Amino acid sequence: MAMVTSDRITLLNDVKPFKSTWKVEVKVLHSWTQRSNYPGGDSLQFILADKTGVKIHCTCKRLFLARVKKLQVGQWRFIENVSVTPAAGKYRPTSHAYKLTIISNSNVTNSSLKNDDEFLSLTTFPEIMNGSLDSNVLIDVIGQAIDIGDMQVVPVQGKETKKLELTLTDTEDHQIACCLWGRYAEQLLYTYKVGQVNKNFLCLLRFAKINFYKGNISTKILISIYLDLYFNLFQLFTLFVVGQVQITNAFDTSTLEINPPGFDVQDYIRLYVIRSYHNTF
Repeated sequence: MAMVTSDRITLLNDVKPFKSTWKVEVKVLHSWTQRSNYPGGDSLQFILADKTGVKIHCTCKRLFLARVKKLQVGQWRFIENVSVTPAAGKYRPTSHAYKLTIISNSNVTNSSLKNDDEFLSLTTFPEIMNGSLDSNVLIDVIGQAIDIGDMQVVPVQGKETKKLELTLTDTEDHQIACCLWGRYAEQLLYTYKVGQVNKNFLCLLRFAKINFYKGNISTKILISIYLDLYFNLFQLFTLFVVGQVQITNAFDTSTLEINPPGFDVQDYIRLYVIRSYHNTF
């Protein structure tokens, strides 16, 4: 197939499946290898953002890896000629309705655009806890790490896997459970016990998964039901659905950064000290 080039740059919000001759200008935010036992083998996955901050998932099969050598994390690139298909399933790295797939005539070239924005889309703890979010879409979340437990080793799909449970707290005194697996658990525990950082530190977990399940720590989702009773009176019944909300890394899709620039752990420590003081009385 002949290579088709275009001078027109399309924003990510505007790409649609009806053609493959799109040209986009994007920054590579993250990349990872997705292992597979299926025909075609492993694939390379990317999370891309355009200058407006819109993000999209991009995938490249092993057959076309030579075409994405220039897609390096932190760099701006032009990508021409990509397949656009609906995004579906679990662990979707972005909320975009579509994803990009590198094809036989895809072309990646350098861009002169300079923009150091990491295009964070931080999700607040109340948004996570009230059950309003699509748990199939991964999120960015930041908080101070507290109540860090001991490293556990548990069997996962026949393999011994490291697991670390902790709590994240925000500047408004909201707390949420967090569970890290594998190298993410190792990274945080190293920071806490060995690393040359203060014991008070922030964790930025990008492209993280929301888990919902029954547990002892409860998040109360208020559902108000109005019933028409005698004499046209209305009575309010409140139903509390109890369960635990937990943040966890989504395999290698997620990234973990300790004390990211632009955030001050003191904003979190002050609140933690006040809370600890009140709990002593």
